Amino acid sequence: MEGWHIVMFSVVQVFLHLQTSAAVNVALGKPAYQTDVEGSYTAGCAVDGNTSPNLITSRSCAHTNSYNTSWWVNLQQIFLIRSVKIFNRNDCCGKRLTNVELYVGFSERGFQSREGFRQGEVGLSHTFELATPVYGQWVRITRNPPFEELTLCEVEVEGVPYSAGSGSRFSVFQGYVHTGTAIDVSKKVGSKLVCASMCVKSKKCISTHYNTATLTCSLFDSLAFKKGDAENDVCAVNSIAITNNSRAQLFGI
Repeated sequence: MEGWHIVMFSVVQVFLHLQTSAAVNVALGKPAYQTDVEGSYTAGCAVDGNTSPNLITSRSCAHTNSYNTSWWVNLQQIFLIRSVKIFNRNDCCGKRLTNVELYVGFSERGFQSREGFRQGEVGLSHTFELATPVYGQWVRITRNPPFEELTLCEVEVEGVPYSAGSGSRFSVFQGYVHTGTAIDVSKKVGSKLVCASMCVKSKKCISTHYNTATLTCSLFDSLAFKKGDAENDVCAVNSIAITNNSRAQLFGI
């Protein structure tokens, strides 16, 4: 395909420090949300540590009441996510956890990559084992098609914290522009490498847009792109935000 190419570069030597301790459930007690709520069965019921499958007696399952619903949790920092386990109810209505999609992202409303799909009705539980590293702060559960209620008795996210050492690796997409809202814009920036270095220094930045004609560097905390000028537009994405799934969903490659 004409108009773009992909390269990889390191701003400086790469160090990704993952804690050596065993992965734990990093969703436990974290802020959780859902599109609406049935009775007292709020989103937080799915991250309270209670995996009981009996919604009526335990009153510890999240339950929506409409027909286009999602459930999501804010892990409050970036984690390397190894697996996500979901628990169903067995006292009634197990079909409300059917054809389940798993999404992982860096922002609540921005792009989230589909990293798993469980076809059919979930039994007592199902674990999405992520074969390749997936980094993210937000985990979302929904159904496909979404036109049914959603019940989750617990969601466990197994992960370890991510922290960048003295550098980060970036995937560079020539001929693309960022369509999100920049968190910072700088003029007279000498190169895409300098632009990416500015991203590393920002706690929230995960992607950049650099224009070689105007020497403008824009930093973003989200992922949203479209085709731009093949010669002058360059987008760089921190490699922790790029998986095979997200690359295909964002760029069609």
